[in-house]
Amino acid sequence: MVKKAFLMVIAACSLSLSAMGQVVAHGKLQPIHVDGNQLKDPFGNKVVLHGVMDTPSPYFNNNRWGGSATDNNVSACLNYFNKLFTAMTDSTQGAYCNLFRLHLDPCWTNNGAPNYAGWPQDARESGDGEANITDYDPSRLKKYLNNVYWKIANYAMKHGLYVIMRPPGVCPGNIYVGGSYQKYLLNVWDIVTQNDSIKKYYGQISIELANEPVGLKDANGNDNDQALRDFFQPIVDKIRANGFKGIIWVPGTGWQSNYRPYAKYPVLGDQIGYAVHDYVGWYNTSDNSYNHNTAIQSFGEAVPVVRTNPIVITEVDWSPYKEGTGHYDEHGNWVLSNYGTWATGSTSKWGLAYKAVLDYYGNISMTLSGTHTYLDVDTYLNTSPRQVVPAFKTAMEKNGLDPYEASGVACFRWYADYAKVNYPWKERYQPRQEIPENPFALQSEWFNPTILYENTASFGSRMTTLKLKKGGCAGWRFEDEEGIDISKANYLVVKLIKSAPQNVCFALYDTANYWAEPYIFNMSSKKTCQIDLREMTTKSGNKVDPSHIRLAGIKSLGGDVTVYIESVFLSMDGENPMPKDEPVTVEQITNLIDQYLQNDGPITIQDITDLIDKYLEQGN
Repeated sequence: MVKKAFLMVIAACSLSLSAMGQVVAHGKLQPIHVDGNQLKDPFGNKVVLHGVMDTPSPYFNNNRWGGSATDNNVSACLNYFNKLFTAMTDSTQGAYCNLFRLHLDPCWTNNGAPNYAGWPQDARESGDGEANITDYDPSRLKKYLNNVYWKIANYAMKHGLYVIMRPPGVCPGNIYVGGSYQKYLLNVWDIVTQNDSIKKYYGQISIELANEPVGLKDANGNDNDQALRDFFQPIVDKIRANGFKGIIWVPGTGWQSNYRPYAKYPVLGDQIGYAVHDYVGWYNTSDNSYNHNTAIQSFGEAVPVVRTNPIVITEVDWSPYKEGTGHYDEHGNWVLSNYGTWATGSTSKWGLAYKAVLDYYGNISMTLSGTHTYLDVDTYLNTSPRQVVPAFKTAMEKNGLDPYEASGVACFRWYADYAKVNYPWKERYQPRQEIPENPFALQSEWFNPTILYENTASFGSRMTTLKLKKGGCAGWRFEDEEGIDISKANYLVVKLIKSAPQNVCFALYDTANYWAEPYIFNMSSKKTCQIDLREMTTKSGNKVDPSHIRLAGIKSLGGDVTVYIESVFLSMDGENPMPKDEPVTVEQITNLIDQYLQNDGPITIQDITDLIDKYLEQGN
């Protein structure tokens, strides 16, 4: 009886845990942390974030809140950013940002007073403009951290935005281990991470250690694979000594495009990710060369830490050519003029190759290089009621161009799609939404037409009409890292109203990586497709595990096609849907416990806990 009572207590405890389902979070946001090469929330849900960066600078904000960074303009500056956050998170108008990169702009931290004795700068590290730290005043950082930066971050969090803080200014052309710029960053992050509010919100605020190191050398001025680690490790150690427990994003060299040395000499410690930049022409990808596999391979070669740590791309933008004056980029390449971005390129070429990198690795968050590259700021501020319009949309349409070719409209669409998956939420770990009884249900909230490319699906009572772009894929993503187990079925059946067009197939993956090799079933000219789940192998002969399916969908291997789908379901005989499972009851659980105690058959503790889990999955 004692043993039975003990097991019943276990069962009761298991049931009560299902009602907890929430944690106390700072503000509106679930705290996130690093788990392997992923970001996770407290319940184990995988998180990938998408947003913009901006800087509280009169110059970069086009003087919309004032012409100087002074106490008199603090209130107007804060009000301006509060409006931006309202716009970029207004999902009713299609905006779905959940990440904001905040530049601690040096217009607040630097002291322009005559004869000011500022921060000493090593002659080897001299730089102009924002790379010049001789005007840096630690006392101003302390003041405006409280009065400006923290308040902007707090507004952002209240709007549902995670915040990445980057330091004031940019790196000089060359920086050195033990040099003045390393000491400068040590001072900046020492001040920031001693702040009680920053430490309190460590699950929502993270830190990007520097912006765009170009060349980084050891203390003797030599190129050395250990130099990157030796430069940033003491800064990480200082931050941790101050008690900040949040994520630290570490940059690479080459304007944040080279991370090869970290593969051998990684920054040590917990909660480490890497902050990367990506522009048209980088990583062997441009509008003239946009092969997806090349983009994926080149990015992985330059940023090998993508396999071991989470990544955030903290600067990226693009818009197509517009007649005007171009500029030279960081690497000395001539960039054609465009609609208002740093990089010139189009979504249908470079942009989709860039997105292929995001989707392939599955652990890359991103912020566009400015709010103005995501939404039309002036339209929002000057309309009543306020209108949230993607950046460059109006100007491009006036010129007869598809606005999807620029980062504004493209990221409005992408962010909306990404908002359906990989986000933090206040429930115990499970897929992003409750899996329907038929995991291959044709439901608008479940079936994803944009697994690859902008396909469309319309759902009717008799059929679903799926229009696939050339090379497109639509279907189902299963966000639980274990995927779904369909191994109890013998077949997956796809019934069509009309026979499938040529060059259409059904693909099943046991990995979340779309660019991995799946099992392919040729649907061409077939009206009923009986996919034998027991005989799934890739073209290379590797078995696809039906107990671990992460992705499934219909793909076009040729041009634009339309597929008229009647139903998709699991089956034992290849003709009829699987029989429904009967609901589990408490009586069944107690009976199984009795059988276990009486040694009535090969029943294990695992059998009991599995039945309890099934009971919980029913929503009890």
